[in-house]
Amino acid sequence: MSSGGSTVLRAALPQEGGLSQFYNPRELMRSVVLCLAVCAIAVMAEKPAKPLRTKDGPILPRREFLEIVGAAQKPLLADFYWLQSIQQVGRANTDTEYRDVFFYADLATDLDPKFRYVYEWGAITTPVNLGRDEWANTDLSSRLLSKGLVEFPDDRRFLFQLAYNKMTYDRDYKTAADQLMKLSKYPETPPYLLQLATRLYAQAGSIDMGLQLAQMLRDGAEDDESRAFYEHRIKELLRERLLTQIDEAVAAYQRDRGERPKAVPVLVRAGYLRAMPIDPLEGQFFIDRQGRARSTSGIYRLEMFDQKKKDELREDIAAGGIQFDLPEEMP
Repeated sequence: MSSGGSTVLRAALPQEGGLSQFYNPRELMRSVVLCLAVCAIAVMAEKPAKPLRTKDGPILPRREFLEIVGAAQKPLLADFYWLQSIQQVGRANTDTEYRDVFFYADLATDLDPKFRYVYEWGAITTPVNLGRDEWANTDLSSRLLSKGLVEFPDDRRFLFQLAYNKMTYDRDYKTAADQLMKLSKYPETPPYLLQLATRLYAQAGSIDMGLQLAQMLRDGAEDDESRAFYEHRIKELLRERLLTQIDEAVAAYQRDRGERPKAVPVLVRAGYLRAMPIDPLEGQFFIDRQGRARSTSGIYRLEMFDQKKKDELREDIAAGGIQFDLPEEMP
């Protein structure tokens, strides 16, 4: 609850030393009747009315006004808008209505910046899945988390959720990797987070950063298994750098000649690559049917894949085969 405690909920709870009243049968009966009456009203009550709003969001008082008029009751006001955000989730059906959750949570945390749970609540409930891996309101989720990290810079839940947002929603892989790096400084951080960070740096095109991280982790590994993993990851990153160079050569060849090259040696003979690249993992490079460079040492690139894309790649390779070399007369 808020830094001043939940004024509303705290007032509803019996104070210390006040539990003895419930041992009085008459008072107990009155309490039971009161609870039943409240429940009956709640069951029969209509759904909370929708708030007045403009196209940009619900109509809310300015924070400056609330700070002046209700300066002595800021914790109470923060609790009020926190409850409004909860109600908004209950009545929301569209992405626009879920978007309004952000505005209530934002105002509540303006009034009480230490109201930690509201940041997390708003960040989790605001995004809406529109289907087909399309999401709405994700930018507002990240805004709440970034705002929360100003007040709680060491909050590991905020750091992880922001990394997830950047990775999953925004495809901002470098920022996601940077957040995981911050998270890794805390004790008992799962080792897979740093492994994921090296992959994210690779997908973001920051191969050098991924290599530096993998080399540091290899050199600091305390067991043979971890050391072997990061040694392999270093080779994967070096391979990804070569694959990226081949991708760029394929794009240049297609731009100049109006067609895709059929194999990597074509790029070498045409001068788009200086020499035939050598895979650090001892595979052979090839170009798939979509025009992307791959290697037999691991046909999946060092990037985030979903199962559908993996299945499509298997089908493409099965349908088109793998062509490593071409006759010398080929241009």
